[in-house]
Amino acid sequence: MVRNMPNTISIMQPYVFPYIGYFCLIEESDVFVFYDDVNFINRGWINRNRILINGTPYNFTIPLSNGSQNKLICDIKTHSFDDFKRKFLKQIQLAYGKCPFYEVGYRYVLDVLSTEQSSISDVAIKSIERFYEVIGVDKKFVRSSACFSNTRGMARPDRLIEITKLLDSDNYVNSIGGTELYEKDYFADRGVNLSFVNPKLKSYKQISAREFVAGLSVIDVLMNNDVENIKLHLQSYELS
Repeated sequence: MVRNMPNTISIMQPYVFPYIGYFCLIEESDVFVFYDDVNFINRGWINRNRILINGTPYNFTIPLSNGSQNKLICDIKTHSFDDFKRKFLKQIQLAYGKCPFYEVGYRYVLDVLSTEQSSISDVAIKSIERFYEVIGVDKKFVRSSACFSNTRGMARPDRLIEITKLLDSDNYVNSIGGTELYEKDYFADRGVNLSFVNPKLKSYKQISAREFVAGLSVIDVLMNNDVENIKLHLQSYELS
């Protein structure tokens, strides 16, 4: 996919160790806003994801002390984080120890989980920022809680439009799931071009899987691919 819109903004809740499709949205943007001052999503992907253990998808969850859909993501604290870290690192070692890029992938996970953090938004954001450090790509990130708290209380589409304009842009791109929530005409009438990113997940060799399992955490991608192949996966999407 070749980007064709300059100064494009994306706005999305921070997810921990997200799947490659999340990063496709970042790739299409010049500025990516971590939407961390909106309500937490119970049983969503903010503190959960999947890795591959013995060829089978395994759901992992970072425990929270006050997880509630009535609280903002940035206000949600982790719980028993050190215990989770010890257990998860052992699972990573057992699941991916024979992968060709295990050292890179393990160091990535360790770095994310070793940073002093108390909120789930901090952990999730670190997992995304650190990924781009690993592959050597510069991206611009901001947090809505730090930069756009004065827009809270606006209707959902209107807030997205306002943040886009505050970043001196008239191009906003959302994930493909946004087609059920937002209308292009509504954005256009308010001076913003709305587009949607639709990831096209490409297969790659997974050491323990007989058949390719798509949509796993980016941890799985890092364990099984070199940087150049990862960059190709990041460009595997359509824009509509």
